[in-house]
Amino acid sequence: MNKKEAEELSVLLMQVSGKLDQSVRFVMDKDTKENFESYRSNVGKVMGEIFLEMLQPLWARYPELKPKEMDGIYEVNPQIHEPHFYKPDENT
Repeated sequence: MNKKEAEELSVLLMQVSGKLDQSVRFVMDKDTKENFESYRSNVGKVMGEIFLEMLQPLWARYPELKPKEMDGIYEVNPQIHEPHFYKPDENT
């Protein structure tokens, strides 16, 4: 894998994490508290695995791709997360 391909994979995995994060808010707004807590816990495990087993090794190989939010130098374009599959209603 070259640097450009690694960057594409890094962005893709960050998009997956972003969608999972949105799904937690969706479940919080649409389901019972008990189901939400269970779902949030399970999503946290998945996101942890993505970070520890996929992103960290990728960024170790290509440190210039580690995002600023993770104490790296890579500037993540916030539009990578658009369009959001779920945005909570601002009126609720």
